[in-house]
Amino acid sequence: MLDRVRSKLSGAAAWADGVALRASTAARTWALWPLLLAVAVGSGGWALRNESRLSTLDTNKLTEPERLRILISVGIALAALFLVYAAVLVARRIASGSWRALETLVSLNRWLFVLFTVPIVAALRVKDVEQQSPKLTLFLIALAAGLSTVTFYSWPDRREDDDAFASRARRLRRALGRLLPPLLVFALFALYGFFFSRLSIINHHALVTRTTDLGYYDNIFYQSIHRHPLGCSFIKAGYHGSAHFDPILVLLSPLYLIYPHAEFLLVLQSVWLGAGVFPVYLVGAHATKSRVTGLCLALVYALYPALHGANMYEFHSLTLVTPLVVWALYFLETGSTKRYWFTLLLLLLCREDVALLMSGIGFYAILTRRAFAVRTGWLTIVASGIYFVVVKAFFMTSSGVFMSGKDAYSFAYYYEALIPNHTGIHGLVVSLLTNPIFAIKTALDEPKLIFLAQLFVPLALLPFFVKRGRWMLVYGLAFCLLASRPAVYSIAFQYTAVLMPVAFALTPMALATVRESELATRLGYSSRRLARGLLGAVVVAGLLTSWKFGGVVDNAAFRGGFSRVARQLSDDQRKLYAWVRQSAEAIPKTAIVGTTNRIGPHVSNRLEAYFYPEHEKVDWMFLDEAELKPADVDKLKAEVANKQLVEVSRRDKLAVYKRSSAP
Repeated sequence: MLDRVRSKLSGAAAWADGVALRASTAARTWALWPLLLAVAVGSGGWALRNESRLSTLDTNKLTEPERLRILISVGIALAALFLVYAAVLVARRIASGSWRALETLVSLNRWLFVLFTVPIVAALRVKDVEQQSPKLTLFLIALAAGLSTVTFYSWPDRREDDDAFASRARRLRRALGRLLPPLLVFALFALYGFFFSRLSIINHHALVTRTTDLGYYDNIFYQSIHRHPLGCSFIKAGYHGSAHFDPILVLLSPLYLIYPHAEFLLVLQSVWLGAGVFPVYLVGAHATKSRVTGLCLALVYALYPALHGANMYEFHSLTLVTPLVVWALYFLETGSTKRYWFTLLLLLLCREDVALLMSGIGFYAILTRRAFAVRTGWLTIVASGIYFVVVKAFFMTSSGVFMSGKDAYSFAYYYEALIPNHTGIHGLVVSLLTNPIFAIKTALDEPKLIFLAQLFVPLALLPFFVKRGRWMLVYGLAFCLLASRPAVYSIAFQYTAVLMPVAFALTPMALATVRESELATRLGYSSRRLARGLLGAVVVAGLLTSWKFGGVVDNAAFRGGFSRVARQLSDDQRKLYAWVRQSAEAIPKTAIVGTTNRIGPHVSNRLEAYFYPEHEKVDWMFLDEAELKPADVDKLKAEVANKQLVEVSRRDKLAVYKRSSAP
């Protein structure tokens, strides 16, 4: 009898174990997911429909009736999901002749994983969340991208049939696959160039731009086409070599004759950066053997917040390197040696310190161990080094790495935390060698981590997974993360140009590495599907990051340099700009003009324009008196009273003066 009892108890325990195992398996694979999806869709959908209640939802201070309505929304979503499950099961039964219920439900749950992003999108719509909590915003974006990876991974593979109709469909898809992606990339280029050219001009006409730096470069272009290469009357020595050496501006200056005003530079920069979609597409298509991948990466590039920030911050020669670096890496990867050397020459002409960036790319070429690439890498390092030394010694007003001397602008203060004794590059190296923990602490400061997330979350962190390619990021990371000046580690400035083109070139290399990796297969995953899932994550992260931090959609976080970007002109701003334009055109081109920072870009297209009152021997003055010290304003009034100056025109604090011939 005891044996029978033990046998029954053993059987009952085995049955209970089996039930528990089946229940846990069901919950893990299919049973629990409909409820979780319903909660995500129901609650997130309610939040999206009731945008005015997002702030209340954010603090969990909803009223009881509102909570009840959300529960009803969850119930409706659950019912809708069950209908979807039933429809898919019936369709599978009709198509295959069997239910295969468990397999179908598990697959469907994975396909629907993207629905978990609905409440995340709702949370991202909370007013000004990107400005008040950028860390939370970036975390939510990364979470949404990760959840989307499951859906993209789970999409069924396309199956080809052998009948005549399938053969014709296959030929049509191949034809579209060859023609459609390049056409869409060209459309991206046109849309980007038009949108940001227009936005830049509006921002300029709203008087948001400044003499530093738009006025400087406008004056450089004007002087370069008037036999003063890289001349600039606003800066020390009247020559841009006192700050940077960028002879590519001289090569581009004949184009300035088309429209010799600052607006031309803004359009040139927008079109130039927009053209970066072409090398990004080509690198992506070459590395992954997929035009669709290239198209997706070109889209993410066009929506990239750091690109928008650099584009909207005045005009800078460093910004121009962005598409050129991607072109150089494309030519390097495809073995187009002559084109690579031509692109390298253009890059070196962009700015003297680009030679340091290209040395990193040369080191990467050596690490690839391909015969022609190794040789090209060594030559790149040698050529870049020689160019840097020669330019510093003979073409710039200071031979120091950080510049120094009365006729040069020193950039050592960019890294003042690591150069406490003001000893230039020597002090920086000594700090790195003697106090590396401080250097690490400086590099991992919270604003810099946010900066890194803004750069690399849109690319799903993939650039860091290319083993040899990571070396190309070293210079850019050191350049930005060791800096003490916040502008250097902000996506609103041009300094991201030393990182973002390399990151975009590395992303398709990472996808190709994943696709060819055996590690995913050993872990039970399809490497090809995993690469597809990661590409989907890049697209989702790129879209969401652009929405919250980029320049296409208005948001609280986007900046072009130090200022918010003006997206449209009010009637008063239009009238004010019309007066500024009319006043600027009334000043003779041969006149020597004194100006202030706000007005400078509107009168900088001449041989002699200076900051007032730093340079007082001027014929005309176009000033924003709000930027002057009270003593300087009093001096102006006294000169007008003494008839040394004549006030030609005035609008509030903006005034135009002409020097009189009277004593």
